[in-house]
Amino acid sequence: MKKNISIYILAALLVFAVKVFYRTADSDMLLWILAPTTWWVGILSGIAFVYNTQVGYVSHAYRFIIAPSCSGVRFMLLVLVMMVFSYTHLIANGKKKFCWLGFSAIFSYITTIFVNGIRITVSIYLPLMMTDSHRMPRWLSAERLHTVIGTTVYFSMLFVIYYIAGKICNRLFVCAGTHALVSCCAAGRKEHGKNGHLAAPVFWYFVMVLAIPFAGRFYRNDWTGFLPYALLVTSVCAVIVLVFIMFGNIWRLKR
Repeated sequence: MKKNISIYILAALLVFAVKVFYRTADSDMLLWILAPTTWWVGILSGIAFVYNTQVGYVSHAYRFIIAPSCSGVRFMLLVLVMMVFSYTHLIANGKKKFCWLGFSAIFSYITTIFVNGIRITVSIYLPLMMTDSHRMPRWLSAERLHTVIGTTVYFSMLFVIYYIAGKICNRLFVCAGTHALVSCCAAGRKEHGKNGHLAAPVFWYFVMVLAIPFAGRFYRNDWTGFLPYALLVTSVCAVIVLVFIMFGNIWRLKR
């Protein structure tokens, strides 16, 4: 832990700085992530967006705005924290630990654009499909559907990102020699175990999405809408985890 504390502090400071910046940033200040995300959404959806200063990218035909709240910055920070705190301790070389921090920042940015583009595309078309086919349940308001889509896409893809990041870390940062590789494999088996690979994504998702907002609302004594939101997010995540466990068990039985 002592060998990694400087990396953890740097990661925490980076997350804090970005969160402070994001709190007051408008669309002009977030073009570094909004522009490539909109470009990716355009490829996936075939929808043309026009940039409106301090508002975001607008599609008048679909009445949809890719605004700062759609930038995916929170998910980017979530991926960064998960990667740094999940894999830094497996890297023996001090310089490679710092390289892993830098790589995690870049990788979280790229994966956020990719995943967020998928989320936004689904958020455009799925409500239209459900409304046109009259399959929208009464309890599922537009706001709740938006939460369900965001939670499903982000939470599901977090497991994929965690797996890919682990493979990259093992190949490029951990393997400084045979001894390091053996130690890493042993640590991975001990740490993960049966369905243990689900623990880190679940933990960090709930910390960043529910625990930290809970602390903020506790400080402000503002609980408006938080409980229904937390219950909906938890329910969606529970279903996804059960699906992952079920398919994981089926895969192990077939092997």
